[in-house]
Amino acid sequence: MLLALAGFLVLPLVPTIFVAAAPIIHTWMLLAGALAICAALAWWNGGGIWLAGVAAILIVLVVGAPLHGVATKYALLARGWVLVLAASFGVASLLTPSQGFFPRALVAVGIATAIGFVVAIASPGGVSNVHDVTQAELTRRTDAMITFVDRTTSEPEWRKMADQTPALDSTMVRSKRALHDIPAQAASLVPALLALESLAALALAWAVFHRLPVPGIGPGLGELRQFRFNDQLVWGLAVGATIALLPVFADGRMAGMNLLVFFGALYLLRGVGVLSWMARAKWVATLLIVLTLFGFIVVGALALGVGVVDTWMDWRSRGPRES
Repeated sequence: MLLALAGFLVLPLVPTIFVAAAPIIHTWMLLAGALAICAALAWWNGGGIWLAGVAAILIVLVVGAPLHGVATKYALLARGWVLVLAASFGVASLLTPSQGFFPRALVAVGIATAIGFVVAIASPGGVSNVHDVTQAELTRRTDAMITFVDRTTSEPEWRKMADQTPALDSTMVRSKRALHDIPAQAASLVPALLALESLAALALAWAVFHRLPVPGIGPGLGELRQFRFNDQLVWGLAVGATIALLPVFADGRMAGMNLLVFFGALYLLRGVGVLSWMARAKWVATLLIVLTLFGFIVVGALALGVGVVDTWMDWRSRGPRES
């Protein structure tokens, strides 16, 4: 958990593709909002009044902390999403107290997305205005990364290495071209990317609170190798693939792509869980290590396929079910 927490907070500080594509680069905001609602739930379940105070402080931090280098409109969108997500998770937790984390988080993301869509439609300029604001922010980040790359490649140390290895310069040129394409693509996939980023923040906050001496807020997270969810979610993946790939649905292609990315990521994670469960056998573990040597894309494709097929095969049916 500590490694995941550090990665979630530190990764935005490193100039990587995450910086260029992540909807909310200030990940601490998402985490603070998730921790705030967890504190409020713990207080509601009989915790001390200090928990309500912690929740209030965290919400004030989300609303009032300055976001340096971010356009005002985008900062408002980010703060609004964090608050709506936290409130939605609180409502989902109160309405389904017997459910585990993932069903609550999935419902919360669904509620927050619906509210965000309604607000976007009702706002001046509609959804297209939100898209433009988002793309402008992603373009700003990408331009900053390209400037960083240009500055790095102009350093004497880099020039010395490039002279010894000419392929370095061509690699950097291709990387810069790829960076130029990210804002337009990522802006269209913001709903899916934001939903996944939000699930990660909620999961981290949930894990943190289950390590604190406070009243329970629900069942803890299960092991990754037992991660599963309602098999009916496969329809989300099927609908997304249908809309995204069939020409007859060309007008809704980006909506299909968002469904495909979101549910595809969930099934990829499910597949990783299945592979982790299978890796108890030495030959499977060896096979996974060999495949990893050929590249993460191969393992990712395998995990996605295994996750989808697990909907029908349910390889772990003999194992204990965990939420």
